[in-house]
Amino acid sequence: MSDEYDRDERPSWRDIDKKRDRSSHVSSGDKTERKDKPPDRWKAGRTKKALELLFQGDKGTIEHEKLYGRMHKLYGTDLFLPTVQKYVEKYGPPDDTSTLILIIDTKDRDIIFLAFDKLLKVYPDASPREKEDIRRKLSIVSMTDKSKEIKLRAADTLEEIKALGA
Repeated sequence: MSDEYDRDERPSWRDIDKKRDRSSHVSSGDKTERKDKPPDRWKAGRTKKALELLFQGDKGTIEHEKLYGRMHKLYGTDLFLPTVQKYVEKYGPPDDTSTLILIIDTKDRDIIFLAFDKLLKVYPDASPREKEDIRRKLSIVSMTDKSKEIKLRAADTLEEIKALGA
């Protein structure tokens, strides 16, 4: 036979893998000491969520989540207004536009005006869909509410929002 087929001179696949340091037969030491280990996404997510809740203050508590959920669940019932009043008394107006739009239907003048003021503050940072929802709700309230005072305030708020840039 010729020399090119002599197995003694060619390295085995095992030897090739050892040279590449990829072989499962070769121990690479303690794997926990690897510096190129990717970060644990689960831990990072939990840490991020915990920090966000910490910076939210009272609005980051379980009690807030329960009352917030209850407020959404009771929409359209007789218990909706007392729940919203309790929420606003304890935590102030909600931060999200969908809930602000929801509490306009309480028919409580003070809460509605509070929601109008908060909508003016959150409008610049709202998504295009949320902006459209805000404009539509204010337009509907300005045309259909029974109270003249609420109609005028809704119309004024709508004009201020249009001035901010639709």
